[in-house]
Amino acid sequence: MTVIGRWGLAAGLFALAMGSASAQTAIPLATWGGQSHVGVREFPPAMERALKELEPHGIKFQHFPGGQLGQDKDMPVAIPTGQVKFGWITVNGWSGTVRDSKVMDAPTGLSMAQLDALIDKPGGLMEQLQKAFQAKNSVLLGLADLGPPALVSKVPLLKPADFKGKKIRVFSEGLAEAVRALGGSPVQIPFADVYTAMQYGTVDAAILGFQGVESQRMYEVGKYVLVPASFFGTTMMGWAANKTWFDSLPEADRKVFVKAVDQASRHNRKAILEEIEHLTKNYRDRGMTVTFLTEQMPEYAQFKTVFDPVLKAALKQLSPPIAALVAPK
Repeated sequence: MTVIGRWGLAAGLFALAMGSASAQTAIPLATWGGQSHVGVREFPPAMERALKELEPHGIKFQHFPGGQLGQDKDMPVAIPTGQVKFGWITVNGWSGTVRDSKVMDAPTGLSMAQLDALIDKPGGLMEQLQKAFQAKNSVLLGLADLGPPALVSKVPLLKPADFKGKKIRVFSEGLAEAVRALGGSPVQIPFADVYTAMQYGTVDAAILGFQGVESQRMYEVGKYVLVPASFFGTTMMGWAANKTWFDSLPEADRKVFVKAVDQASRHNRKAILEEIEHLTKNYRDRGMTVTFLTEQMPEYAQFKTVFDPVLKAALKQLSPPIAALVAPK
């Protein structure tokens, strides 16, 4: 083969490779937060496994962790405007963009199992929220309930009467409203300062994520943990894409993308439950008393009585289909 022939063959192979690369559908996932968070630790590898199982396709999955493309607080603007094409989100944080996302903060008293069932049922939370997100140029592709906040205290706070007069750390206005309904005094304290506030008695108890009990070493400054169903709301994680970008993807790859996110998000739900089970054992091994409020407990009815007026007011802020899903039956 002549030199010209070899160069021609090389050029042809290069062009073929470039054509193949350009035909790839890049899926860039934006995440934030620490690498140990269950949403960062579990979802991206699960997404990669799902895409491998669903081959052949033209998708190239990319993960941009640590807020490289945007933080959680940026997503309600970055995704609808296309600054972020595909991102991990806290659904609660979209209340200013998607009104129905406020359902996650409503004091429904539902368990994680009940919320999961509402997500998956025909016409359920997933389908209704997808409609609301689409109206904001976003596509909601997956949901995973991280679970309701936990209350850490030095003395037992198990029934509404126990909260009266107590100073309780909160991290949102919705939680402040809940504490006031129970007769307590809400105190806004940054997450990093919760340990010190409990240690020196600035607050009598602190509301934080169940996983945060471990990261903040709350077992050193508190003895009791109460998870009051979702009377304090719940933290719903999700994965959403910019609709304009999503609609522009090749149809075959778009269908694979949807299936892969669904599989990975369901894996993430299972991983969250396993993590909660593991942490519960860990907290108890460290001497903490951990109580999960259930409908079978007499205290549940007491919480329900307190929060019924709050729930009725919250339901009025939601669309009728969403409100009907979580309204007391």
